[in-house]
Amino acid sequence: MLDRRINGGGSDALALQVAECLTDRAYVAYVKRARNDPTDPGRHTRPQPVRVQPTPDRFRYTGPVAVLTGGETYSAGETLTQALIQRPARIVRIGQNTQGVFSDVLERILPNGWTFGLPNEEYLTPSDGETFDGEGIPPDIRVGNFVQEIAKGTHDSAFAQALALMRCQAE
Repeated sequence: MLDRRINGGGSDALALQVAECLTDRAYVAYVKRARNDPTDPGRHTRPQPVRVQPTPDRFRYTGPVAVLTGGETYSAGETLTQALIQRPARIVRIGQNTQGVFSDVLERILPNGWTFGLPNEEYLTPSDGETFDGEGIPPDIRVGNFVQEIAKGTHDSAFAQALALMRCQAE
């Protein structure tokens, strides 16, 4: 079980290394393209496949995986989730939609020394070019909102669902 529900992002490269430990076969995780025309938001670079390549001398787990997601799953938390969707051994996503914020940031320095960044990439599914920007990656099994459940002191319904599912698959 991977709990990605409160994940502010980080390194896509590290996320892909995690995915590499969860497969024994290479596959395309997602396809990236960058916006390349400031006057036409519909123009992009040629899509580039991003591959998951299992490392021969590393531990690999190929059994069932449940991934817990929520509205606080951002950036690299989402790219790992998206990469695992393509995993040859199926995963189950449980929780709520992720945030829908994928892009690496194109940084620029202004004349006064300030730095700003703009998201300029799209992460697409390799099969049909679908993007999860804005709407986020939906779960396979939708359950209660983790943050609200914890605030109310109630049980963690996503964790309970994932644990039950993993137990059923182990039997």
